[in-house]
Amino acid sequence: MKRLGRKSIAYYYLKLVNQSGSPDYIARGVAVGLFIAFFIPFGVQMVVAYALAAVVRAAKMPAVALTWISNNFTIPVIYPVQCYVGSYMIGHPLHYEYVENAFLKVIKEMSYKALFDLGIDLTISFFAGGILFGLLSGISGYFIALWLVKRYRRERQIRKSGKIRSTG
Repeated sequence: MKRLGRKSIAYYYLKLVNQSGSPDYIARGVAVGLFIAFFIPFGVQMVVAYALAAVVRAAKMPAVALTWISNNFTIPVIYPVQCYVGSYMIGHPLHYEYVENAFLKVIKEMSYKALFDLGIDLTISFFAGGILFGLLSGISGYFIALWLVKRYRRERQIRKSGKIRSTG
């Protein structure tokens, strides 16, 4: 797996802040992508994120791209923790080892059959934890993206106005 270095972080940052549209439009896309990354199981996330972004009039590229937060490398951690927390939310606490082993099977098989074999308790726990994690990451992602885009555009405007004055 490729490590995320400074250059690649800067690249993705610039891709985000240079999106066309208002800062709010871009931030809504970030929120949609992060919410869907936790709430919808793997496989259909990008389609759902794109459709939801269209419905809420949000930037589609960040919405789709941020679903990749949950990927083959992160779901072995995200899904068991999400289900474990979700099981407490629904008032039916499950042992972490049980949750982890059930999801290791899903991750190993990477099929919807394995996902559906989890049973109702784990499925409801998954969605309960997904709502919580999705809302927390979506809301915080919205405000962080809004701040980043506004700050970048303000600084870019200051740089442009400084160059115009110095050449005149």
